[in-house]
This record gives sequence, C-alpha cells and structure tokens, in this order.
Amino acid sequence: MIMQYGNFAYFFYPIVIVLITAALCLFLRNRTQETKKYAVLALMLINIAQHVLKRFLYPAYRGAEFDLRLSTAYNLCALLILTAPVILLGNSSVGKDFFVLFGVNAGVVSMAFPYWYIGQPLWQWEVFRFYVCHGLLFASALLIPLLGLHRPARKNFWKLPFLFFFALILVTFNDIVVWVIQGARGDLWQMLSACNPCWLFHPDEHFARLLPLIAFFSPDRFLGNAATGRPFTPLLWYFVPMYLLIAGLAFLICSLIHRRRSRPARFQRPHT
Repeated sequence: MIMQYGNFAYFFYPIVIVLITAALCLFLRNRTQETKKYAVLALMLINIAQHVLKRFLYPAYRGAEFDLRLSTAYNLCALLILTAPVILLGNSSVGKDFFVLFGVNAGVVSMAFPYWYIGQPLWQWEVFRFYVCHGLLFASALLIPLLGLHRPARKNFWKLPFLFFFALILVTFNDIVVWVIQGARGDLWQMLSACNPCWLFHPDEHFARLLPLIAFFSPDRFLGNAATGRPFTPLLWYFVPMYLLIAGLAFLICSLIHRRRSRPARFQRPHT
C-alpha cells in the first residue's frame, strides 16, 4: 500500500492515533490528578525511550553508519520529546503553554505533511517510527489540557514566539555539539544549512510557494539572493512573519479555550 495525499494509507496512522488519544482521555478523565499526570508522564518516557534507542529498536537505523545526531534534540519535535517530562513536572506556566501548543501543532503538521514518505509503502519500520514518535508527542501534549492538568493562558501568547526561536537556537547548539563530538568533519555552515530546523537558515524547497508571502513581511536585507549568492540571514529572514503567525495563532487558540472555560453551565433543575 503506497502513501499518497488523501488515500487510505495517508489517513491510517492519524486515525489510529486520534482513537487511542480519545480512548486514553475517556479512561483517565475521572481519575485523580496524580494518576492523570503519571499516565501522561509514562507516554512521554516511552517516547523518549524510542527516540534515544531508535538505533536498537528500528532495523533501518542499525549498523555502524548510524548518525548519533538522530537520537538527540536535532529538530523541534525531538527537543519537545526530550524536554517533555521536565516541562510537565515543572512549575513554568509559559513552558507548559509552549509544550501544549507546539506539541499538538507539531504532531498535526508533521502527520498532515509527511512528504518524506509520500510515494513509499505504508508498511515499513521507518513510517511506523515516524507516526509513533509524532503520535506520542501529539497525544501527551493534547492530554494535558483535556485532562485538566494545565490549560494555556491567553496572557502568555506574546512570549511563545520567543520560546520558539530560543528552541531553534538550542537545536542548532545541539547540532554543533554533536558535530564536534563526531570529529568536526566537513564544513560547519553546510551542515547547519542542511539540517535547517524549522527553516531557521533558509526556506524549504518543498514549500517554496510560501516564500513570497514571507518576503512580504521580511526586510530585503535578510532575504537571500540566488543571483548574487547572498545567503539568507539565519532566523532574521523570517522573524517578523513567524512571530506574527505564532503569536496570532496562540492568542486565537488560548482565547477559544478561555471562552469555553468561562461559558456558564447549563441550568439544572434542583432536586426535590
């Protein structure tokens, strides 16, 4: 069965993930807060284990040529997976807001655009690993507000873009450390440009049609120029539009959650 946008193979794993998340929510909703927290924590720890141990769990990663970077915080999803327990057990409200909003959205976006696997067979270990990884991230992030462990606050919406940019800086630092540990082979700038977490260094060729929209909000001095060979300025090339997008979506989502929480309960006839 070959994956194509819109066919059964495309929807199979996302449907399974949504059903499992809904079942967990129904099973845990009447449990104690401690039980809910440790259940979500268990999902996070399972995800960390499969991420760190992927070299031993998945056949595609076995062998001497395994890239150590793939078991570290090499992109935003990996960083969210590895830091999830600390955020859940910590006291930072804005940190929990960031994990909930970005964990859910990262899972949704990754599963909505699995362009790495379009045209490939559904039944293979790498596709299974991809959906396990992002499915657990999606489920653990979504269950936090669904189970009442934390709900994003509207007052923090303007801070979330800065946390996003800081997270990408941490990912870049991780890539540099791994590059040094592995012997600093090759050109550092080319390595970072190839990794390109969340388009930090330049736009992704698969989404080139979005570049004119991003360029509309970005100063020309930060945009690359193929004719002159001028590279994109990392982070600054999409800072303004990305800030507006994240802040706007965060405000909208938090407002919808706040509106639902503040909605008055339906009138109930008193017992006689």
